Amino acid sequence: MATITDEMARRAASFYKAHGTERKAANAAGMPKTTFHSHLRRAAERGMLDFDPVLPGYEIKRTTTKRDAAGNKEGDWITQHKASGAAFEMPPGQILKGVSAYVDGEGLVRQKWIKTKAEGAVTDLVKVFGDVFANYRGRSQLVPPPRRVDRDLLSVYPIADPHLGMLSWKPQTGADYDLKIAIERLLDCASTLVSRADRSRESLIVNLGDWYHANDQRNVTPRSGHQLDVDGRWYKVLQAGVKTMMRIIDLNLAKHQFVEVVNIPGNHDPEAACAQALALSTFYANNKRVKIAFPSDIYYRRFGNTLLGAAHGDKAPPARLAMAMAVDERKAWGETAYHWFMFGHIHKDTANTIGDVRVESFSTIADKDNHASGGAWRSAQALSVITLHKRDGETYRYRQNILPPSMRKSGKVPA
Repeated sequence: MATITDEMARRAASFYKAHGTERKAANAAGMPKTTFHSHLRRAAERGMLDFDPVLPGYEIKRTTTKRDAAGNKEGDWITQHKASGAAFEMPPGQILKGVSAYVDGEGLVRQKWIKTKAEGAVTDLVKVFGDVFANYRGRSQLVPPPRRVDRDLLSVYPIADPHLGMLSWKPQTGADYDLKIAIERLLDCASTLVSRADRSRESLIVNLGDWYHANDQRNVTPRSGHQLDVDGRWYKVLQAGVKTMMRIIDLNLAKHQFVEVVNIPGNHDPEAACAQALALSTFYANNKRVKIAFPSDIYYRRFGNTLLGAAHGDKAPPARLAMAMAVDERKAWGETAYHWFMFGHIHKDTANTIGDVRVESFSTIADKDNHASGGAWRSAQALSVITLHKRDGETYRYRQNILPPSMRKSGKVPA
């Protein structure tokens, strides 16, 4: 909007004084009424209309009457301020974040500030999963339990950062990666791991976060707003992601008697992970062999002599995660001999011991996107299964490696 100069404001004031109403004055000045009103308001703010109440765009705030000793009226003082605007309406795409208030000495509200923020994808996520899986409630296939299992064993399947829905183009990044490739690779690795795993009575599937590359249809990271390269429509990716996890769960049900699944929110998919847990809990509602854990940022589980924890790893460093487990699970901590914490986020295998806690990150199966490729981040790709014994802790580990992009074409083993 152009600046209204003193000359423009003074001209509007003179027409208003001469004609008495804004409409007549605007017509005489040859201006649209809205434009004339804006000029007149500026004239009022700058004291060009004297102070005869009520100035255009203003309202009376208070009046004061002065009287002499005999009670006779000597004059009035009128305080005016800018008139209130229209009633507040929440802007589209925004939700209420908070309200601040300015209060006087008696605690009475004098002014309020309404804070809004961009609406998240939670409502849409719940709706899409509710619509898609409403007809699936309790309809999971009741896979017959395995005939022979070892009651003293737990098989843990950590899955870190598969980034379903990410798009990578080989000429730019060195490898192609899309929704189809991601699902095929994830299911191939999961099938191999389940076939190689011990016949544990229980299994634990740990989605360590960033199961999805994008949290919603905006295709940006929720907190930092980084633009993402995505493959396919958002709803299509979400549905494919849930169905892929279902297939992994069913693979586990054929090998293990009881299966627990935890979906930890990542920095790429904080709401999508929660909605996925909701969809899975609906689908497996009638299956007493499947437990869908609450999708919290930090997860703990005790198995015999082992206390294990898991988090995505974007909100706290490994040392703080280890200490959090010691504080949050005091009783189990003191009663167990082995302490183990898993995380993802950094897309590579690392292991460190903090106190007596083995703090371990896991590789992704995903190839690099353009951002990671340009930033020279490199790591091996793999998926693993780890077996825990109730008394002895970790007893077995199998790792399914993924060939580097340069060796995938031939698939031949070097001589």
